[in-house]
Amino acid sequence: MINKFTKSKKLLIIISFIFILLSMRFGWFLYFNAPTNQTAERGVVDLRHITLKEDKVIFLNGEWLFYPSKFIIGDSSINIEPQYIQVPGNWKEQMEPLEGSSIGNASYRLKILLPDQDETIYGIKLEGFESYASIYVNGKLVNSENLANKYPLEKIKKQGPMTVIFSSEAKEIDLIIQISNYDSFNSGGLKDSVYFGLHSAITKGATFSESLQLLVSVIFFLHGFYALSIFFLGRGQYEKELLYFSFLLILNGFIILIDDNVLLNLPIKNALYIKLLIVLLIGLLLLTLTFINELYKIKSTLSNVLYVLFIPIALTIMLTSALHYTPMKLIVIIYGIFIATQLIVPTISAIVKGNIDGIFILFYLICFISNSIWGTAIKTLVVNIPYYPFDFFISIIVIALLLIRRHINVIRLNNEQYEKLVKLDVQKDIFLANTSHELRNPLHGILNITQSLLEREASQLSKKSKENLELLLQIGNRMAFTLNDLLDTNQLEEGQIQLNQKTLNLYSVTSAVIDMIQFIKNTKKLDIISEVSPFFPPVYADESRLVQILFNLLHNAVKFTHEGSITIYAIHDDKVATILISDTGIGMSENEIKRIFLRYERFEKTTVMGIGLGLNIAKQLIELHGGTIAVQSEEDKGTTLSFTIPLAIDSNISIEQEVSATNIYPLTKNSSDITSKPLIDDEQRAVLSSNILIVDDDPINLKVISSVLEELYHIYTVTSGAEALKMIDAGNWDMIISDVMMPKMSGYELCKEIRKRFTIVELPVLLLTARTQPIDVYTGFLAGANDYVSKPTNALELKARVHSLLAQNQAIKEQLRLEAAYLQAQIKPHFLFNTLNTISSLGEINPSRMTDLLIEFGNYLQKSFSSDNIKNLIPIEEEFDLVRSYLFIESERFGDRLEISWDLDELKGILIPPLSVQTIVENALNHGILKKTEGGIVVISVKNHENYHVVSVEDNGVGMTASQIEEILLRTNKHQYGIGIANTNHRLQRIFGRGIQIESQLNHGTIVSFYIPKRLPNIFE
Repeated sequence: MINKFTKSKKLLIIISFIFILLSMRFGWFLYFNAPTNQTAERGVVDLRHITLKEDKVIFLNGEWLFYPSKFIIGDSSINIEPQYIQVPGNWKEQMEPLEGSSIGNASYRLKILLPDQDETIYGIKLEGFESYASIYVNGKLVNSENLANKYPLEKIKKQGPMTVIFSSEAKEIDLIIQISNYDSFNSGGLKDSVYFGLHSAITKGATFSESLQLLVSVIFFLHGFYALSIFFLGRGQYEKELLYFSFLLILNGFIILIDDNVLLNLPIKNALYIKLLIVLLIGLLLLTLTFINELYKIKSTLSNVLYVLFIPIALTIMLTSALHYTPMKLIVIIYGIFIATQLIVPTISAIVKGNIDGIFILFYLICFISNSIWGTAIKTLVVNIPYYPFDFFISIIVIALLLIRRHINVIRLNNEQYEKLVKLDVQKDIFLANTSHELRNPLHGILNITQSLLEREASQLSKKSKENLELLLQIGNRMAFTLNDLLDTNQLEEGQIQLNQKTLNLYSVTSAVIDMIQFIKNTKKLDIISEVSPFFPPVYADESRLVQILFNLLHNAVKFTHEGSITIYAIHDDKVATILISDTGIGMSENEIKRIFLRYERFEKTTVMGIGLGLNIAKQLIELHGGTIAVQSEEDKGTTLSFTIPLAIDSNISIEQEVSATNIYPLTKNSSDITSKPLIDDEQRAVLSSNILIVDDDPINLKVISSVLEELYHIYTVTSGAEALKMIDAGNWDMIISDVMMPKMSGYELCKEIRKRFTIVELPVLLLTARTQPIDVYTGFLAGANDYVSKPTNALELKARVHSLLAQNQAIKEQLRLEAAYLQAQIKPHFLFNTLNTISSLGEINPSRMTDLLIEFGNYLQKSFSSDNIKNLIPIEEEFDLVRSYLFIESERFGDRLEISWDLDELKGILIPPLSVQTIVENALNHGILKKTEGGIVVISVKNHENYHVVSVEDNGVGMTASQIEEILLRTNKHQYGIGIANTNHRLQRIFGRGIQIESQLNHGTIVSFYIPKRLPNIFE
């Protein structure tokens, strides 16, 4: 968001920063100057009207007595009239005999009138003092260092402020300060304020200022050390800007230590000390330029010139006194201006171009300039304040924020790149998976057609042709293994591989894998030997995955062994088997051993190049079994790969029985013997010669699937969902086999359309899908599929699933037929005889009633024996036609004993199982009202609710007990109550998920009801 600020907003931010910086500095200035200045007049300062405090110092500013070129202590001949000089100030204009020069010595004198208080220990401090001085209080010398001399001496001065503590009982103090200056040509004398106060105030002030300076210096050193450490520890990950920033911090910290309070005294002369400080400040400025150039990647010729000029300028300053002359001063000033220009111009340019980093750099430069200006003002006596640390604090904070921001940007960029790489990695996996599926389809088409040829044409093929076809199968299966590696990689990545572990005979597995490998090796000089004992203890593993592990490891050994031998042997302890594969190949270096199990890692030592997945997949599969894999190798001496697998400890398997019984599917050379056996016998084939419609947009797939099924079933093929729907509407089908991924109409959509026409039991649908992820399988079943087969499928699996679905469908139809027969069997012979007798008697009494009864009786018989009764659902109106005919017959038979009442809401669109209401009504008559002499009433009602309909049959007959209700619903007494109600209850539960509800009381009647949801389950829609 900051990057999007307008120029005016950026300008406002910069102005606000400057305002805050100046406000803090002026606040500091006012705090330390406002109430404590004490003006001296004509050499006297009167403190009698104030109280000296332990936390306040007095600035002895004002008019002091001044004796130029004289030391008044110890010289009794001095009787000259003193001058007055302003303190703080430069004595340059008042010196004699070299007026206009700062070189020489002089004496300052001031009388201090003290207040009347008990404290008698005082202190004096000369702040930022560069000259030599002897301090006398009432004629007594109170300092011992940096004493003034009348003549120049070659000695080293202790830099920094001068502080003295003394005691005086007198109420007046005669303060004399004798000063000598032979180093500085620019200024001399008491250039700074003279601090006076109680010793505690002087000590506290000095300690406070020194502590601040030390704190700032330590912070700079710590951050410099951190920056330097990060640069070296992350070498190659961080730019040189971090290195220059660390140097900048360290140099700044060092300058702070030797400036102001001078916490670090250097054993050098005063003049050389001042020169060194100037050179370091210029170097700091130049290092800042280097840091900014590296930050912005600026390549500037002028900057290079400034770098080159620094050495001669620094040497000139350090080795000569030319600094005291105006030309040299101008050179240094111009040099500094050029450096400042190179700092400010690219920074402002970056800000104008929208680079927010420039604002941080500008803030740093403002802090640097502010500190330089105020430092110059203090040095030149414009202002007088204690050490001010905040410019340093803020400067390091803004640079740290800049680097943190850039680091965050790098992290964000890395995260974005990481997310892109993750997406690309996912897309790569998807691409590999899809490509593998596309390659597997034609490959397995070839394999299935080859397998069909071996099954059906085996007797007509020559021995050579048969061997070639078998070889083709084995090579094709080898190719399938490579494609499976790509798919397994994706599944392992997503944690989708589940092991199906069981007891396995290791000897049989290794023998079969060696048979596979024999067709891959392209040299007769390589022998593959198994030394695994036939009686080796059984292992507990997933058979197909163990085959895959051994195959991948052996195949890798073959690639790197051009001649010699590959040997498999195994050892074991009580719980674990260790399988070793040793070859005499070219071996590997230590670096290659470290990378051998990485994904897509390939070595250039072999001409048989793979995609670098085999060993990686083998390692992950071994770890899924709870084992480990290790490698030992030496260049030109071969390699030994070993892995562990758990033993089947709790198994009672007989090794002798297992030796020759294990079959490894699908790559055993005898796999054709398995598929050559017919799946179903002749009787079953005759029963299940069904009509099957195959839907796939790929003609090759249609041909492959047809060739597998056509000898058993009547096969018809179409290439689109629209064609399939036309064929379904026009013909009678027993099964639909459909591909999922088809243009225009997918297999899922086709399945939904089929379910609108047929229920899940009326027409089974088998989906062919190349993906077997849970979401894909769930979607298929939700669309109404009965089963699915993953593409490409094996012929055996396809035949088995087709046969199973057709047999299941046939069984369901038979069950429905039997249920309808059960219901139709409820028409008892005596009911027919009684009805016929009634018809016969009415023929003589009332022929018209006889005619009506005959019509309803015929309708009853027609409805009772209708073929619709084997359907799951019929319109409720058709059911009520049957019920009305039955009730009409019974009313004619029993006359006044039977009363019928109908209470019906809207019936349109209601579907119910056939013979359901009829069965309930018959039960109400026969076991309810007709058992009472006076008869009773039957009320049939249908009520509509928001989400369901309620169908109920109520009678006022003899009623039932709870145990009788249970016997009726559970068929526990079929002879007494029949099976009609129980069957109806079963069908309602299966279709609607909810059966019959019965409420009854003895001698009060019964209510039998059931619910019909307005939205039926998908399979019955």
